[in-house]
Amino acid sequence: MNQPEIIQSTVAVVDGKLFDIENGEVIIDFVASGNVVELKQDKNSYTKVKFRENVLKLENEFLNMIETGVVDSTLEDCILTHHFSPVDEKYGCGTYAREMFIPKDTLIIGKIHRHQHLNFIMKGKVSVATEFGKKYFEAPCIFVSEVGLKRAVYAEEDTIWVTVHLTEHSGEENLSKIEEEVIAPNYEEMNLIASTSELSMLENKGETL
Repeated sequence: MNQPEIIQSTVAVVDGKLFDIENGEVIIDFVASGNVVELKQDKNSYTKVKFRENVLKLENEFLNMIETGVVDSTLEDCILTHHFSPVDEKYGCGTYAREMFIPKDTLIIGKIHRHQHLNFIMKGKVSVATEFGKKYFEAPCIFVSEVGLKRAVYAEEDTIWVTVHLTEHSGEENLSKIEEEVIAPNYEEMNLIASTSELSMLENKGETL
């Protein structure tokens, strides 16, 4: 399965703001700016859409910096281990556990998850920004991620993070198929809006979101 973009130790300009990525907490605050935990189930509320817009801008900025050599991706420092259970014939699926070691002061922008799934923080401490707000997780910790979630994660300590997914496939030879099952290529495929201008246009038309 493809890994998320991981960046360390540089300076970036996003939306005219200057960020020292060594202070990943500042990045997390920016992505979650104006975002509070929402109790209502409005999947395309303004704060959720604004987060998606922010995190995509940040991701694109980082990808550009990697491509132009401004910053090196540090994927080689993040150790990824795959674990599988056999596919159960009765239920037609098995489990895939994706374990990642994240070094301290590493910033990760993850992918969009299609389904709710279990998360285990086995070691360390992280700050996380999602469209549901900013949270802190410290080992030992178990929680469930929401549908359509994309995260900006800053490792405050060396961290081991494990996600567990139901899948119809098993084995590293099927990682590309597993990714298609658990990861959405974009927000649109999840019927989620990621542009505040698009949201305003739809609201002005009186369309149901």
